[in-house]
This record gives sequence, structure tokens and C-alpha cells, in this order.
Amino acid sequence: MPSQIDRRAFAAGLLAASVATPAVAQVPRDELIEQRESRYNTIYVTREGGYIGMKFGVNRRLFSESLYNPREPRELPYAYTQYMTAVLAYPAQANSILEIGLGGGRTANYLHLHMQQARITCVELDPVVIELAQRYFGVRPDNRLQLVARDGRLFLRQTPDTYDIIMVDAYRGTFVPFHLLTREFFQIVKRKLKPGGACAQNIESSAMLYDAAIATLRSVFANVDLYNADGNVVAIAYDGPAKTAEQLRARAQAVQSAYNLRYPIPGMLSRRRPATGRVTGRVLTDDFAPVESLRAIERHNEKR
Repeated sequence: MPSQIDRRAFAAGLLAASVATPAVAQVPRDELIEQRESRYNTIYVTREGGYIGMKFGVNRRLFSESLYNPREPRELPYAYTQYMTAVLAYPAQANSILEIGLGGGRTANYLHLHMQQARITCVELDPVVIELAQRYFGVRPDNRLQLVARDGRLFLRQTPDTYDIIMVDAYRGTFVPFHLLTREFFQIVKRKLKPGGACAQNIESSAMLYDAAIATLRSVFANVDLYNADGNVVAIAYDGPAKTAEQLRARAQAVQSAYNLRYPIPGMLSRRRPATGRVTGRVLTDDFAPVESLRAIERHNEKR
């Protein structure tokens, strides 16, 4: 297994300042499997030793999106994808799961392989990402795994279905698309959760909106637990009384016994940290979008 690296870390460093778009030269020719230009991304599929990687080119940088071991489809090389599965310890059942943001489909495929009774729906904005996930990353849709090419928020607003678990892992470079990070978005998520359900959100801990993301989740849900995932943070949000360590441990052990997960959830609970105390971030709303400010900061940093 390669060393654990941040999912949003640069895959090949900064590209030359004179290059307007990601350059193929930054991905060695003998490692590049396929490059695709979609409406939303420049996508690179690469061979990294025994692994297959997916990278997105954004603003002259390359970001690692997924890493897949064809010899062991249940392997989750990135730590945050392992900790996304900690959400299984929260609802009383996990028969219906929605994931917003597919990438190489590692978390969804892992759950699909382990949990034979669960019905999983993955919503991904970019149809080319869905195509490449099926071609190179072992993602095989069937009657238990559905892939939908659509904006995640629009899908949630319009679907009549509700879910035991909703996972949000959609990024554009270092930023979560803003409409998937606001109070209004999480209110929709909350309405689409079944009673006792839980939401898991992958958050880049060094991102400028980290504190605001936590504050926004806390403004909508009664409880938010944080899991340090070696660079990223997985936030798990839910309503109702706060769950005790004993309750989560009992449920995690039951889940582990039922599904024999490669990455046991009981061991993850030691990293749980309830988000309590004073809220330091500003709650993000649909009418407060500091996106242009963030882009200005990014452009400034690129010139340094």
C-alpha cells in the first residue's frame, strides 16, 4: 500500500506558470493510461505501481481523486474513505445509502461489496467520471448499486426517496462546490434522511472554509462528531440525543460482525471527537458565498 496522502494534496505539484491548462508532461507517459476533457474537468487516469489513480486538473494543478488496487477491490488506500464508513455505527440500519460525489467510487464500491442487503445510489455531476470509474476502477452498477449523472443537490430536492445514510464527498480542487456546503443544502439532506439517519461529510481540514463547514453542520443537526482521517476530517451529523461511546461501540461491533468489514469500525471510534463548545466559523447560506474571495486568494498565492 502506498503511504497515506491527503486526497486533496497536489498530485504533481504546481505546473509551470506559463501553462494555461494541466500539462500531460506532468503525468509521465509510461504511467498515463487515459486523459479526458469533460465539461467539468480534465481527468487523468494513471498507473501508480500496482494501483490505478484518478486525478483532476484544476487551475494548473493536479489533485488526486481516487486510488484503486485491482488485485484487492476492498482496499481503501486513502484514510478518509475508511473513516467515511464510520457512519455505519450511527443509524439502527443501513439498508439505503446515498453518496454525492463518485470519483473512482472507492467508498461506494467497498460498501457494495461488503453489504449485500444495502441499496446504494451514487450521484456524480460529471458523466465522464462515471464512465471512467466503470472502465478502470471496478465499479459495476447492478440492482443494488445505481449511478446517476446529475447535480447532487438537484437530485436530493427532486427524489422521493429517503435514506438511512447520506455521504457527501464532492470536490472541485480544494473546495467543496459551495451549493453543497450551505445551511439550505444540509436542510435538504436532513429532510431526506430516514428517522435516526446520519450524514457523513468529507472536509479538507486545511481549507479556508473548514470552520464554517463545521458551524453550518451544527446549525442544522443536533449533533456533529469529527473523525481525524490523516489530513482530512470526516464529520458525521445526526439528530436526536447525542450517542454515547457505549452505544456507538455496540452498534459498530454489530455492524462488524454482520459484514466483516476490511476496516473495522470499532477501532475508528477512538478518533471520535464531538464538535461542542463555541462555534467559531460563520454559518454558510445560499446568499453568502465567499467563492470569489477564495478564488482571489488562490490567484494571489499562485503568483508568489
